[in-house]
Amino acid sequence: MLKLLSLLVPLASASIIQYQANVSAISSEWNATSNSSSSLSLNRPAIHFTPDKGWINDPNGLWYDAKEEDWHLYFQYNPESPHWDLPLYWGHAVSKDLTVWKDHGVSFGTKNESDGAFSGSMVIDYNNTSGFFNASVDPRQRVVAVWTLAEPDKQTQLLSYSHDGGYHFTEYEGNPVLDIDALNFRDPKVFWYDGAEDSEGHWIMAVAIPQKFSVAFYSSPDLKEWTLESDFTDKGFVGYQYECPGLVKVPYVRNTTFASTPNSNVTSSSPLSFNSTESWINSTSAAWNSSSVWNSSHTNSTLLNSTMFGNETVLQEALEESGFAWVLFLSINPGAPQGGSVNEYFIGDFNGTHFHPFDDQTRFVDLGKDFYAMQTFFNTPNQKDVFGIAWASNWQYGNHVPTTPWRSSMSLVRNFTVTEFNPNPNTTELVLSGVPVIDYSELRKNGTTYSIEDKQLSVSDSEVIELEDPTGVFEFSLEWSVNATNVKNYVFSDLSLYLQGDKHADEYLRLGFEANAAAFFIDRGHSNVPFVEENPFFTQRLSVNNPPSDYTSNTYDVYGVVDRNIIELYFNNGTVTSTNTFFFTTGNYISSIILETGVDDVYEVSNLRVNQFYAD
Repeated sequence: MLKLLSLLVPLASASIIQYQANVSAISSEWNATSNSSSSLSLNRPAIHFTPDKGWINDPNGLWYDAKEEDWHLYFQYNPESPHWDLPLYWGHAVSKDLTVWKDHGVSFGTKNESDGAFSGSMVIDYNNTSGFFNASVDPRQRVVAVWTLAEPDKQTQLLSYSHDGGYHFTEYEGNPVLDIDALNFRDPKVFWYDGAEDSEGHWIMAVAIPQKFSVAFYSSPDLKEWTLESDFTDKGFVGYQYECPGLVKVPYVRNTTFASTPNSNVTSSSPLSFNSTESWINSTSAAWNSSSVWNSSHTNSTLLNSTMFGNETVLQEALEESGFAWVLFLSINPGAPQGGSVNEYFIGDFNGTHFHPFDDQTRFVDLGKDFYAMQTFFNTPNQKDVFGIAWASNWQYGNHVPTTPWRSSMSLVRNFTVTEFNPNPNTTELVLSGVPVIDYSELRKNGTTYSIEDKQLSVSDSEVIELEDPTGVFEFSLEWSVNATNVKNYVFSDLSLYLQGDKHADEYLRLGFEANAAAFFIDRGHSNVPFVEENPFFTQRLSVNNPPSDYTSNTYDVYGVVDRNIIELYFNNGTVTSTNTFFFTTGNYISSIILETGVDDVYEVSNLRVNQFYAD
């Protein structure tokens, strides 16, 4: 096989030249048409990345260029059609702030139209372990893509490297670097493991063997030669298959009270809204207080409830000493609890070869319908924060959503930490918290902050906030308490928030909480768009288990971002989230926010705030 490969190298080099010419032609056609076609729908999200045209799905190859201070996002991409189809390329987008993205079209792809450049990841080979770079390439820009070549009869892992900061790539002539002769073997996520005191650092690859419900862990000194170390098999919620694994070291935080960024103008009272991405990233600054995202001192610490993992005080002490836990992410499709696709995760430890979860729980990254294939960035400016992004759609209906000339968007970027959570008053457990990273300097505030405070709701009252000159882009935060003594268990006792369209009032989102179910609900079925009614997999009504943020006062909270046809909800400072798309008539932006209840003397709203934005 090696001899045959060496004979094919000259032909492969010629194919690379033709491949690069094909990519250039696609990019040229793209640039010529994108400006005229991108205005066909007014409902394009403003701060969730969408391609100018064509189809996207999984995010791939995420990294931060410390030299240019750019964030790079690659993704599964079909530039020729708004549907998933072969050949499939890696698309590319760049951002200065993780909020507004510039589409750079096709990055690289395969040589044959019957193949696909499937998902993978990007690494920065600072020390040139691969030998792909010389001194002319800044160590901070020595990027290597590790990706899956999907051929009709098998899937293998390949390398491509860039000498210009991630804009053009060359395939490694020794590809494939990993071939187990399997039809389903894909989605490599690679990171550098520093090693223990008695071992050297090495590369680790987590790669899916999907229909064996297995994540294989390989090690390599140079990205080229890989050795199987272990596998993680038949764990959690399996569905039909495993996809898009990722293993990352996530900061551990003693609590979920997030401080505002120092010396910044926060645009909302929500604890999740920040003015400056740079300040958010620079969380080791002395200006941060004891509730900051990265706080290795853990002042005023208390032991977790002994019901967590039995009685493992040793684990608690180890987490406090190290300041992090390892988290393994997995994508499941089809077979998610809500239907279609979903992301799950496991919290545990990794010793350089084996991952061991702390418990047997199945936990989900997001409980909405439209959050899949989440991947984390290879690096961040302080090398501690963990940022991730997901495909904001669902395989049950992603090929059919009513947008043109593009189809699908990405989620907002989230900052992940491992923290403590109380699913009930008697239990404390470790969970993943994800909060949105938004640079508000890129958004222009439209008017003033709208607010309702300290309002005891009754059936006869209807609190209304009217947004002036609606743009379809706004954030809101809601905090409420429930007087359970006034709740009859046979009465539907709702607190409802109606987000109503400006041009067609019969199009609206209904969000709310029901006291007897102790759950939050989302109703996205009130639309005049035929797809919403006709597609049986576009679940119109969803719910989220939403424990109180304070059991003593029975207080709940939610923070939301609405961006034209997508809503992201964050409960309890991001320990519970729900991401869902919705579809109104073109240009029918939400302009009215109506707060109502169907019962008396049950709900008190301490705070409802709304900020509306334009994207520059």
